[in-house]
Amino acid sequence: MLIDWNSHGICMWKEVAVKEQQGYFHLFGNDMWREYKPSDYINLKRNIGFAVFHLPEKEPDENLNDGTGYTDKQLKHINKIFGKIKKSKKKHKNQENIWVSFLFVLGKAGDDYKRFPLIRIPEHDVFVQQNNNIFIDVCGRVYKSWQDYLKNNTLPKCILCYPKSGVYSVRNGVVEVEFGISPAGKLGREVLTGIDIGGSVLGLSASGVGIAALCVPVAWPVIAG
Repeated sequence: MLIDWNSHGICMWKEVAVKEQQGYFHLFGNDMWREYKPSDYINLKRNIGFAVFHLPEKEPDENLNDGTGYTDKQLKHINKIFGKIKKSKKKHKNQENIWVSFLFVLGKAGDDYKRFPLIRIPEHDVFVQQNNNIFIDVCGRVYKSWQDYLKNNTLPKCILCYPKSGVYSVRNGVVEVEFGISPAGKLGREVLTGIDIGGSVLGLSASGVGIAALCVPVAWPVIAG
């Protein structure tokens, strides 16, 4: 897939993408990790739900659906991702408390802009010096590192904007981002593989593309350079 990174449309999108990532930095980046103790698991599930499905349609009821406010089907998927987070802690000595961070990968396909949430988990306990993190996407796929995600994610053919190294940081007050092409764009693939879980991804519903489109085969517009 040939991309003219200096074209007017791409440059406009890059400006918008950087501003949006700047907002995510202010929302997520001030703290490297968010700690969730067992008593806070419900808040982690709510945050997963918000990242994947946006706000629930109903006010949370502590006696229903783990107090999340999400539907049975949505909660089933939230619990799937929550389980993947727990399983990804196999190298942690502290198996109870969970440290995670949320980030967004922004995509452009034709005239459509997309947002793909990711969950980042330290490979070891946070007090252990380390350089590697584990990433989980909205379909519950687990990637052993940031490079593994960039190389093997199942996003459609599109161009991407993401925080540098998968971590929100700033330089001279400006969020550090990088741009690239999804593996599908590099390999010529135009579809996704996975499962249908229903619902809508934060920021995607306006374009009519729901979370099902991230997890089942679906064609996207061809990138116009």
